[in-house]
Amino acid sequence: MADFSIADIAEQLGAEAEGDLSLRVTSVQEPHKAESTQLALAMEPSYADAVVAGNAQAAVVWEGADWQGMGLKAAIFAPRSRYVLSGVTRVFEHVPDIDLGIHPTAIIDPSAVIGANPSIGPFVVISSGVVIGDNARIASHSSIGRDAVIGNNPLIYQGVHIGARVRIGDDFYAQQGAAIGVDGFSYVTPKPGAVEEAKATGQITQASKTSGFARINSLGSVVLGDRVEVGANSALDRGTIANTTIGNGTKLDNLVHVGHNVTVGENCLLCGQVGVAGSSVIGDRVVLGGQVGVADHITIGSDVIAAGKSGISSNVPSGRVMMGSPAMKMNLNIEAYKALRRLPRLVAKVAQLEKMVSKSPETD
Repeated sequence: MADFSIADIAEQLGAEAEGDLSLRVTSVQEPHKAESTQLALAMEPSYADAVVAGNAQAAVVWEGADWQGMGLKAAIFAPRSRYVLSGVTRVFEHVPDIDLGIHPTAIIDPSAVIGANPSIGPFVVISSGVVIGDNARIASHSSIGRDAVIGNNPLIYQGVHIGARVRIGDDFYAQQGAAIGVDGFSYVTPKPGAVEEAKATGQITQASKTSGFARINSLGSVVLGDRVEVGANSALDRGTIANTTIGNGTKLDNLVHVGHNVTVGENCLLCGQVGVAGSSVIGDRVVLGGQVGVADHITIGSDVIAAGKSGISSNVPSGRVMMGSPAMKMNLNIEAYKALRRLPRLVAKVAQLEKMVSKSPETD
């Protein structure tokens, strides 16, 4: 069990602390549930009563808090609450149960190169030509394909599958079931098919019906920068010819799908169930809310935010806040939504006016 002094925690957070800094805590807890050995997280004034109701002796509190008045023996001050919360969770992180060393059931090709201090769990498969940096933590039932390269300090949870020739930078983090470097969803018909005809004419005729599809194999791979995180059961397709790329610091939530040939910039957030279709380009610092869909061959500039369930079907300039399906600038979407809500009343008024006109006497 973790055991940290208040001084240790404050130092790791780069935060100010007061009181008995030698006091030790074993975990964190909500203020009203905290026991005497736990660090209460009370980073806003609204938590003051909850601190009093709990049994914590130490807490992370807001700047200027009367921590002694709340009955605490020590306090750590949080100038930006959620940022400090990020640091606290790193201190008390529950790392996966992977023993240092290589488990005897792991299958590692003799040509693979593994760096110093590896922790490789049961039934992991590492193929020929793989290179993995130092301090790798790879949990059970994961697999790494031929000639893949992974940098230092990766944390790979259970059941992650990394395909052949994938390139991954330092400090990689993958949750359970992620699949990186799968085949792209790319098919073609022997002659122009229904989709092509529908795009061109808006119709489907007998001439465009097809009896099947020919696969276009993915010859490229996937390249991830440093500090990339991939959520559970997310899938990143290999490029058809060029690589699919994800920039430094980008984070993908659970159930995110990135199609073949996609380029995603640095420090982006792709939330749960986001889907990015093939050959789209996304700039830096882009945030796509849950269930956002991006059509193929779309370019999204940097510093774009798209609200949840937005459907992006045309290019988006940098710095836009988008909403709706089809996605448009947020203020326009809000006006359109207001107008849509007014439609039933408008239809009723028009019907009433029609009745009045039909009953009015004819004039010369």
